[in-house]
Amino acid sequence: MNQDAASAIIAGAIESMALSREEAAFFASEATAGITLFRRNIPQDQTCYQATSVLMGQLQATRPAGAPPMIVAIDQEGGRVARMPKAHFPDLGAPQRISGGGFDPACLAVLESYGMEVGRALLKAGVNVNFAPVLDILTEPSNTAIGDRVFGTDAESVCCRAGAFLDGLQSTGILGCLKHFPGQGDAQVDTHMGAAVIDLPRSILDKREFIPFRGMVRKVDMVMISHAIYPHLSRREASRSPEIIDGLLRAEFGFEGVVVSDDMTMGAIPQDEKQWQQALIEAVVAGTDLLLICRHIERCRLAIEALRAESAKSPAFTTTLETAASRVMHLRRQLATS
Repeated sequence: MNQDAASAIIAGAIESMALSREEAAFFASEATAGITLFRRNIPQDQTCYQATSVLMGQLQATRPAGAPPMIVAIDQEGGRVARMPKAHFPDLGAPQRISGGGFDPACLAVLESYGMEVGRALLKAGVNVNFAPVLDILTEPSNTAIGDRVFGTDAESVCCRAGAFLDGLQSTGILGCLKHFPGQGDAQVDTHMGAAVIDLPRSILDKREFIPFRGMVRKVDMVMISHAIYPHLSRREASRSPEIIDGLLRAEFGFEGVVVSDDMTMGAIPQDEKQWQQALIEAVVAGTDLLLICRHIERCRLAIEALRAESAKSPAFTTTLETAASRVMHLRRQLATS
């Protein structure tokens, strides 16, 4: 096995606005895929662009000679899910409310232009991937975890509005990412906190939740998988379900890019060390290509350890792992560098 395959599908995180010696040593030694940025990493004032760009330059300098750019991802949806400081970054507010929620040509032009502004600003900060847009359709009023992060409350408005934002964003060289497949708008539990069950029959999912993903999946190189459970599709969380990832997203919808997990340190995933490591293995077996681990370098080490141990005893897992690493490396070769 290529010993780098296990680390090549991990995207970690750092704990502050500076790269610690331990973090720098970890990224240099393990050659991971990249990181996800959070507010804890970004000054919330006018220095945000320069400081973040310098920090990301230091991160990129840890990669092996000749390696493609590392993934520098962020959740810059706008509104309440925005890591960059609102006073110094383009932000039109909650996606659902931009241009009054309309999807006539004038409203879509605003959304596309806004996507371009966001993309250009992220490039200045050294970011190359935005985990946006949200394609969930808000159908459950109690779903405050998703709430106004959506672009609409019906399939047509989500397709049009999110599509316009995505077109603008990706025109700048920033890669977008559709989320949270196969649709998390009907959840009654926040997957950050615990297990969420979306008990919708396939017939409803087909007519509603699936429509934005079907319509836009060929526009992107990344799709983020939900940690929710869809009992009419699979008995496991979507992020650990071969039926949902390989069967639905890849075979039926035709997606050929990188399948990225939601944060694997969320409450919907068992966090006991051994159970957690097993969950990572199951996610890769199911077809997840890139594992997000958004807190603590030690968790990244545990993940790599588990993946390497499983590969050492399973040729089939080695093949799956190397396929995932190959997809991630292909994506990294497409990333903007400035």
